[in-house]
Amino acid sequence: MALQWMILTYVVAAEAALALLLTLPSPKLLKNRLVSLISLILQPALFIVPFAGFQLLDIYWKNEHRLMCTSEICTAAERDRYEKSVHPTHLQV
Repeated sequence: MALQWMILTYVVAAEAALALLLTLPSPKLLKNRLVSLISLILQPALFIVPFAGFQLLDIYWKNEHRLMCTSEICTAAERDRYEKSVHPTHLQV
């Protein structure tokens, strides 16, 4: 999940840099070419919105299915289920 957040962070940083470039004063011809170049770059990157939605759904799912004990003391199976849901790459031997 950390890799997913890292990718999302890079995309947001790139968008901020592009917004800064587009708001700086520059000649109209240069700005028009920059806008067309940016739109060509961003068209294949339209998967970012569904990706961010997936991230939000993943957070919601993990929050809704967090550790729920049926009694006052959690069993080992319930703790293992919780650990696997929070840290999916965490393998116990």
